[in-house]
Amino acid sequence: MSMNGLRRIKRALLATNGLGLTRVIARSKWRRQRLLILCYHGISMGEEHGSHPEMFMPPAIFARRMDLLAQSGCNVLDLSTALQLLQTGQLPASSVAITFDDGWADFPLCAFPILQKHGFPATVYLTTYYSLFNRPLFRFALSHMMWKMQSRVVENRAFPCLPQQLDLRGKPNRTSFLWKLDDYAKRQELSGKQKDDLAATFAETIGFDYSTFCRERLFQLMKPEEVAAMARAGIDFQLHTHRHRTPLDRLRFVGEIEQNRTHIAEMTGSASAVHFCYPSGAVRDDFIPWLKEAGVQSATTCIHGLATHGGDPFRLPRLLDQYGLGEEEFTAWLTGLAALIPRRKSVVLDVAPE
Repeated sequence: MSMNGLRRIKRALLATNGLGLTRVIARSKWRRQRLLILCYHGISMGEEHGSHPEMFMPPAIFARRMDLLAQSGCNVLDLSTALQLLQTGQLPASSVAITFDDGWADFPLCAFPILQKHGFPATVYLTTYYSLFNRPLFRFALSHMMWKMQSRVVENRAFPCLPQQLDLRGKPNRTSFLWKLDDYAKRQELSGKQKDDLAATFAETIGFDYSTFCRERLFQLMKPEEVAAMARAGIDFQLHTHRHRTPLDRLRFVGEIEQNRTHIAEMTGSASAVHFCYPSGAVRDDFIPWLKEAGVQSATTCIHGLATHGGDPFRLPRLLDQYGLGEEEFTAWLTGLAALIPRRKSVVLDVAPE
């Protein structure tokens, strides 16, 4: 079936409330045997959703999502409990778990108070390098700066890898500049500090105020003391690799997890991190025995779906809730209807970009 045909079917079913089946599905044994794992990244402190709508959501929309979840009659469980009950076939009706990837600095300010209002537990899959080196993430910073300055054409004398004239008005140009700078940083094997210096120089080139940007903490992760405070408040921190990457070498891959677990334990005081989230959703068959070797018990993906008792605990599907996802579709995932609607097959990476 064509993509247009799938879209028409989905819109018709959502518009008609599943032809009256929504309540039946929500209360069914079929839904009771399935767990919806919600996936979020950042909740905007500024305009992050403008340059990265696939990753960041305005606080008002996230608050509305949590209101809908509270009103839905779903049972919101912490991830560990939910996975245990899923495996034993004892899930309560309409079970949901809430996860956040990466550990963005906005979590304590923008996400946690909304979760706390409803008494919802949540798991943060924390990548630890940029928590310890607390500066803006390189690619996100570059992309956001160019998006903010997208009406400009500027002269370039600082970056031989880029054209002499930087036309920021078109998205293809901005994307090209981003990947050329990222490729340069990789080829030069720049450290986090060197990449941050490079971002600051690029900001000066295009006329962007990098020092204010850094003070606002956009595109930064939680500091260790913030992680510790959130852990004391009941937030569960789990594994997402140290450098947000999935090396194809077994020892390096396992080392990423062990280093990640060590830093999480140092920050939270707990050495119980056994659940994993694939960076960038990158999944390979090779990774699963390596995860088991590292003491990991489950792994979540970015593939949309409901987790089932018979499913692979190392390929758990989630709903990646995004800025552009409508309320009708979000509600349809809570009930289970959306999982029954034909949809485009997810594109899955097999290696996370470093």
